[in-house]
Amino acid sequence: MKKLATLVIALVFVLSFALPQGSAFAQSDAVTVYVDGVEVKGYEQAFVSHDQVLLPVEDLFNEAGFKVSKDSKSGAVNVSNTYLTVDFKASASTIEVNGKKADTQFPLTLQNYGNYISGEFLATLEGFEVEVAEDQKSVNVTTNRLAEEEVAALLAKSAAVELDSFSTKMTMDMKMESSLEEEAIDMKMDITMDQIMDPMSLYTLTKMSTNFAGEKMEETSGIYLTEEGYFQQIGDVWVKYEDELTEGLLDVAGQEDLLAQLEALQTKFTKGLNIYEYDDVYVMTQTISNEEFSEMMDEVMSLLLGSGLTETIAVDTEATEVEATEEVATEEEATEEAATEEEATEEAATEEEATEEAATEEEATEEVVIEELDFEGLFDGLEFNIEEFYIVSTIDKETLFPLDVSAVANITMTMDEDTITISLLLDGTFSDFNAVKEIKVPAEVIKNAITMEEFMKILEAELEKALAEEVAA
Repeated sequence: MKKLATLVIALVFVLSFALPQGSAFAQSDAVTVYVDGVEVKGYEQAFVSHDQVLLPVEDLFNEAGFKVSKDSKSGAVNVSNTYLTVDFKASASTIEVNGKKADTQFPLTLQNYGNYISGEFLATLEGFEVEVAEDQKSVNVTTNRLAEEEVAALLAKSAAVELDSFSTKMTMDMKMESSLEEEAIDMKMDITMDQIMDPMSLYTLTKMSTNFAGEKMEETSGIYLTEEGYFQQIGDVWVKYEDELTEGLLDVAGQEDLLAQLEALQTKFTKGLNIYEYDDVYVMTQTISNEEFSEMMDEVMSLLLGSGLTETIAVDTEATEVEATEEVATEEEATEEAATEEEATEEAATEEEATEEAATEEEATEEVVIEELDFEGLFDGLEFNIEEFYIVSTIDKETLFPLDVSAVANITMTMDEDTITISLLLDGTFSDFNAVKEIKVPAEVIKNAITMEEFMKILEAELEKALAEEVAA
């Protein structure tokens, strides 16, 4: 009896392989899927089940240019280009489209640990059309994404739009972690800006809150850049920069050729760029790889080096160095006049040595500053690794004005022994198109502003005071 039971079990086991096995049977009848003419590739493959074509969610929407994210705990999948957002929630067996529950169950099937939806449901989403071949061997998914030549034409048309002025509101959440520090830095910024293109002028107000090692700090700062000057609020003090720097910045900002070339860069780096056409807006998404980022930064730095901006900043620094040299020379003259007696001569010599040391330190400081302004070598020794960079902007279809922008980025930078990881979330809106008529620096700011040299003296005095109090303690 025992031998017979064993034979029966073996027979059942063998026969089980000869019978149709749901997913195993379906997988053998795989279907090729194309999105806008490009084959969708990945571990999960589309298949036919009960006369329905089932499509892999993540691979399909990745190929469609959407941002795809998956919760490792719940298994929920989110796909979005901000205009269309679909949440696939396996644990709740639901699909939500732009926050509203869809009249279908999810997942329709789970195979190879992947999530699948029907082509019939996909066709109900705005911007998607689905065509299944008669033999069900292939599926063509067509989206509302512009073709490559249409993208180039739209970008060129958008760059030619007359946008004389606008306002911006933006929020930015950033977290920085260093391999050399135990604590991370959390930073949140709320930024509002008014800008006029001609004559170039802008005003920005930034409210920033920082949390580092449990210590919270809040700060408000502002910037005015107009023909009246370049003013920056640092703490409770307004600082006015040198007129040469202001003129240089305004001159560079007014270079139409430079602006045109910067805009043209966007049409050059379109590998990860997608533009979707809806009834009243265009939605533009873009991902950037390490290689593209490196090439883009090289192009931007090349343009800035040729614009005269770096020379403007360097000239301003050199002007400070000349002022410091003249001050040293004046002190030396005073020292020589005071050296009339033997004791005075010795004292003067001592002062002269101190002056020379100060001058040497001043020159060394200035040399360091100038070296830091070496834009050509700015990224030497710095390694970038872009783990994620996805930016989305909405454009008004009629005016081609930008309406909003959002971005998520995770970047790692390594230099020497330090590795810094940056996580960034950004959201912004644009308004008041061609409605900002004038930006003026308030009379109170102009009256009370101090020079950068005066501000540095204040900082030095505060530092000396803090050091003295620390020593006394």
